[in-house]
Amino acid sequence: MPSGAHGWDDDDWDNAVDVVVLGTGGAGLTAALTAAVNGASVAVYEKAATVGGTTAVSGGIAWIPAHNRVPGLTVEAALDYLRAQSFGAMDEELVATFVQTGQEMVDFVEKHSDVCFEVASGFPDYKPELPGGRPGGGRSLSPLPYDMSRLGPWKDWQDRITAFPADYSNVGFDAETRARLHADIGNGADDLCVAGTALIAGLLKGLLDAGVTPATNCRGVELIAGADHGIAGVRVEHDGMSRRVRARRGVILANGGFEWDTALVEAFLRGPMRGAVSPPANTGDALRMAMAHGADLANMGEAWWVPIVRIPGDTIGGQQRSRSVRLERTRPRSIIVNRSGRRFVNEACDYNSMAGAFHYLEPRGGYVNDPAWIVFDAEHLRRYGFLGVAPAGTPPDWFCESPDLSSLAAKTGIDAQGLHSTVAAWNRGVAAGGDPEFGRGASAYDGYWGDDQADTPAGRTLGPINTAPYYAVPLSVGAMGTKGGPRTDHDGRVLHVTGRPIPGLFAAGNAMAGVTGRAYGGAGGTIGPAMVFGFRAGRAAAAGDPATGA
Repeated sequence: MPSGAHGWDDDDWDNAVDVVVLGTGGAGLTAALTAAVNGASVAVYEKAATVGGTTAVSGGIAWIPAHNRVPGLTVEAALDYLRAQSFGAMDEELVATFVQTGQEMVDFVEKHSDVCFEVASGFPDYKPELPGGRPGGGRSLSPLPYDMSRLGPWKDWQDRITAFPADYSNVGFDAETRARLHADIGNGADDLCVAGTALIAGLLKGLLDAGVTPATNCRGVELIAGADHGIAGVRVEHDGMSRRVRARRGVILANGGFEWDTALVEAFLRGPMRGAVSPPANTGDALRMAMAHGADLANMGEAWWVPIVRIPGDTIGGQQRSRSVRLERTRPRSIIVNRSGRRFVNEACDYNSMAGAFHYLEPRGGYVNDPAWIVFDAEHLRRYGFLGVAPAGTPPDWFCESPDLSSLAAKTGIDAQGLHSTVAAWNRGVAAGGDPEFGRGASAYDGYWGDDQADTPAGRTLGPINTAPYYAVPLSVGAMGTKGGPRTDHDGRVLHVTGRPIPGLFAAGNAMAGVTGRAYGGAGGTIGPAMVFGFRAGRAAAAGDPATGA
């Protein structure tokens, strides 16, 4: 038995409830709300000073592949689609559970919280041409804008939802998603919020209405074993003080992944991960706590991958900040090249799929595509702007402005001959209406984040690079979060390395092993499973763990 085991008398603890939830992202709040509605007393602890985690700064979209708001979204088609992109790495039973439970979770959340979902119109699946894919979208559900005044007596929570610093506000995943959804945070009402903020605010209102108030600045640091080799409770730290909290029916780990912990990243991820775009609280707390009690692990090499830029002087929590890049690489008149000046990927494909290209390992050359550069021309900058620079704005020095491609190569260290050859080939393909090397513009997804004034998917993303001056910005591979963790059953119970459930221990969201393996279905492919398994774990924990008799 792990050290620190305690008896079952509530008087031996600093606090005692039925269910303890660690983390307040989409998974944690859904789990806590579900447990509370199902009659459990619940305590929620959040490591950060604010609630919402990565979900709060995301687009807030949930990928629910078999809901009833769009005709024809069958379970069978969703499973075919996920199988086609998972390369045999997904857990068939758990993926089927996710797909089949999605509608039930949505119904529950809408009934017991202030969240209202709508179909994210026209948002295609990320690989829509695969069997079961949806080029016309329909599987991604977006929260409606939320009026913070609805928080009523809990209005002070409006300023306690996680948000990124306001600088460079038009750079990065959350801002891009808001822009594409035509969502204006102001919109004439100071209290209106959208995207991930709206999802978290709506869930939080439901939880507060259920009588559960999250405790912030409280970090879960140790799971406390019970007499049955299960989990009796958890130790949390707040302002240097340690408290032992009894969980009569279960502890639910929903406190994120490990992308901000360098040691864990280097130990587990399959290739380079140069920076996280999530808030910096995700340092592997759940993983370490579960490992200490013999939890089996799965999917540890995977992350929710994304290409990133690192803006000079841009920090968060005292550390260099990373920003996702999607608009800039998708719009016309830009390409991505490696040190040899060669393209190596469809720049407009979904962000998660780009990791394989960055992780390509050449035996003698190492990771030959990392780092890379986004190369673009003056007409791109004039039309669209770039990384916080307004259209036709003045570029900073780190854009490496150059009068010709040879000078650009000299400034960046890119091979000049390779760059000239690549740009020439790119321009020939564009003139012919396509990208013969990587097929950019052929997928319905490719044009979604491009120039929405163009008439075709190809036109939204293809354009020549032929107008001086030219620019290049360093690009690498990062992550929105990690995708590996404790292996669980269909109700989120954490499994021991022997295969049995660890009594009283559950996990959901990025704190659990991602059930879809390498697959990333579409917009909301992280939040959808997180909320579904948060829902299932909360319900199972409230009902009592059969292994403990609680």
